[in-house]
Amino acid sequence: MAPKFVVFGGNGFLGKRICQNAVTAGYQVVSVSRSGKAPHSTELNDKQWIQEVQWTAADIFKPDSYHTLLKDAANVVHSLGILLENENYKKTLSKSPTNGSKSSLLSLGVGPNPLRKSSPYFTYEMMNKQSAIILANTFKQEIIKKGKKEQAKINERSFTYISADKGFPMIPSGYINSKREAEIEIERMHEYFRPIIMRPGFMFDEHRNAIGPRSFIHSALELLYCGNKFLLQNKLQFMNDLIRPTVSTQQVSHSVLTKVEDPNFKGIVTLEEILKT
Repeated sequence: MAPKFVVFGGNGFLGKRICQNAVTAGYQVVSVSRSGKAPHSTELNDKQWIQEVQWTAADIFKPDSYHTLLKDAANVVHSLGILLENENYKKTLSKSPTNGSKSSLLSLGVGPNPLRKSSPYFTYEMMNKQSAIILANTFKQEIIKKGKKEQAKINERSFTYISADKGFPMIPSGYINSKREAEIEIERMHEYFRPIIMRPGFMFDEHRNAIGPRSFIHSALELLYCGNKFLLQNKLQFMNDLIRPTVSTQQVSHSVLTKVEDPNFKGIVTLEEILKT
């Protein structure tokens, strides 16, 4: 049987591309989300791989709702998170100015909101940090249950955390701080699995052509990046730190699979490295 690949947030903007790549690579793929529903898509290629994924509903803050899915998992991915603690930002930015269609915007590795805005869980501390730590610990406990012989097979298991390259202008420091704190806790579990920390920047999807806020933001960031590169020639370090390249969900998901399939890799994957894969 093919190794099991479990993606939390697998129906999200990035998560679905990770699922797609894992299916293509021959894994037994399970997507875990609040709704348990497959992402909606009209593209034929999407429909084909979507049928190969097991779409499952669970609450990441309640390990009892999903721990059995992890007991025979080889690879686990945490692809959840929020950019702002006020949920209303997604409602404001998710409507296209042309047709009112919805999409997941300005979020790194998250699809539909997993929690209601009234929930105390909708904070950087809970969504970006604690949810990842809870999941990693649950995976760790399932490994411990297998005994020392199985625990020793560290290179055969991985836990991937979708972090972020840097903070964003006008975005509270709590965003990037929560990501970095989660990274530290996950890397401390290296005796049980290979921790893989992905640090993408602003993401776009190569297959989505609809005009909307994410498309506009992507274009604006690309214009600024090109201006800094060709006009300023990257001579000003503070501009280099502020204006970062964008990256596609396809590039990020490909990089995830590349690192997962390298039994000797563990640690941080920078934006620059993601762009090279």
